[in-house]
Amino acid sequence: MKIFKITALLLSMFMMSSCNDFLKEDNKSNIVSDQYYATNEGYEKLVNAAYSSLRSVYSAPWVFCAGTDMYVEGRTQQPVGISEYQNLIADDAEVLAFYTNLYKGIQVINTAIHFNDITAASPTLGARKGEMKFLRAYYYFLAVQTFGGVGIVTERFTEPVDAFKRNTASEVYNFVITEMNEALGLVQETVPNAEFGRVTKRAIRHMLAKVHLTRGYETFGNAEDFKTAATLADAAIAGQALTISFEDLFYPGKDINNEVLFSIQFAAGSLPTETSGGNTQSAYFGPYFGGQGAVLGYPNRTYALCPTMYTFDLFTQDDARFDATFMINFYSRYYDYYTKSTERNTLNVQYYYAPKWVNSPAALTAWRAADPARRTNTIIYPYSAEWEAGRTVVLDNYTPSVKKFDDPTSQFGTASSTRDFFIARLGETYLIAAEAYFKSGNNALAAERINAVRKRAAKTGVDLSITAAQVNLEYILDERGRELVGEYHRWFDLKRTGTLVERSRKYNKDVRKWYNNGNDPFAGVNGALKILRPIPNRALDLNQGEFAQNPGY
Repeated sequence: MKIFKITALLLSMFMMSSCNDFLKEDNKSNIVSDQYYATNEGYEKLVNAAYSSLRSVYSAPWVFCAGTDMYVEGRTQQPVGISEYQNLIADDAEVLAFYTNLYKGIQVINTAIHFNDITAASPTLGARKGEMKFLRAYYYFLAVQTFGGVGIVTERFTEPVDAFKRNTASEVYNFVITEMNEALGLVQETVPNAEFGRVTKRAIRHMLAKVHLTRGYETFGNAEDFKTAATLADAAIAGQALTISFEDLFYPGKDINNEVLFSIQFAAGSLPTETSGGNTQSAYFGPYFGGQGAVLGYPNRTYALCPTMYTFDLFTQDDARFDATFMINFYSRYYDYYTKSTERNTLNVQYYYAPKWVNSPAALTAWRAADPARRTNTIIYPYSAEWEAGRTVVLDNYTPSVKKFDDPTSQFGTASSTRDFFIARLGETYLIAAEAYFKSGNNALAAERINAVRKRAAKTGVDLSITAAQVNLEYILDERGRELVGEYHRWFDLKRTGTLVERSRKYNKDVRKWYNNGNDPFAGVNGALKILRPIPNRALDLNQGEFAQNPGY
């Protein structure tokens, strides 16, 4: 395992990238860290540094989204190993970065938990301990899903340690569940908007439900995990209906709302520069628009992790999530959609991405004729297989772009957004409950939870509800796809449900090409499938203890 030595310098580095107002930090490197963290002010800064580590863990999308059924490589090359599996090796840079960021964060959290018992008395200390225990458990949950068994490290290190043992996946899950349950008894039920982003009981219930749901699929899990997951998810839902429109849920400036259970906070004043250190989510899931966004008013998309045809085909004409997910009308300035929202009926449409229910010649002619003054010169890209981007695409703007994460106030760049990053939200909680009820054999309640999501998704006057007979794992994955496009869940969904190989082969052309050429890209050393990601070689080389590599590497 990679060795991380916590020093005042490392903590100061984390502190230099703060979160929202309640997470503002100062560099106190001129004060002895142990003395400073034993003060109320110092301890709060240490806790804030732990929250800030979420930014590093979620700084790149590859381990969360690449190599799945929903996203393929666009004109920009993606990390080939993690996107296509054939060349995934234990020296993969993205895997190493993720592994490193998790354990860096864990060490900051361990330090915060250590000082919780010795810092100056404060009425918030109990809640802070719960927040830190949850966050550490969440990092181990990410780790065990990605790598299988890992080393559980709970100590604060003040000097190098050169040997760690590898805990089994079962032991890691037990640790995660124990820690989250303890945290549940310590944190607040709710927090004021000024502290939005702190861990609350609802956030823990949501994530505990997901942990039990995921463990239920494992050989060491059991049916009780699914029942517990359903109970916890319902407790997190707490009778709250999905009343915010899908468009408003992701509309810029509305990140703080009662459907967001846990999110990573960003604010303009917390970024190192106007074009660095921000949320990178808006840089993916769409085509490159050009290099003049600062002047012409469009975001800097990277043409990577572009939606597959499967993703586009998930939606029907009656599902409002399609228009709320993709930018279908690209005005003269992309950001006019937001900055001139009350004037949209008067704006010229530069590009129109005609969905499959409006892509016949007659339908396109009718679309232009409905408003010739604004649409005569529109460049139309009708639904077709060419919507699925690839390395050979020449034109900019050639495929619909996911708009859910747009930030019209940000500077032109790939890491300049100050939008919050949603980790847990109520729409997904309903789908966790649905999957848990399905795995428990209760299709009626599974359909009921799915229908709560589809009721919000339905356009006015349309009924999108399903019956219990329609509920199966494929339908649940499809519904998660519709609801969660661009949100960092998909690889974990496929890994959890045992469908990673099947669905990536079926829907991801970058993976399928290997099969078409007679190779199984998942087949690794001794024929073992590369389902888990490899333990980085650098971590193994530094570890003097026994720490085996994962199968296939």
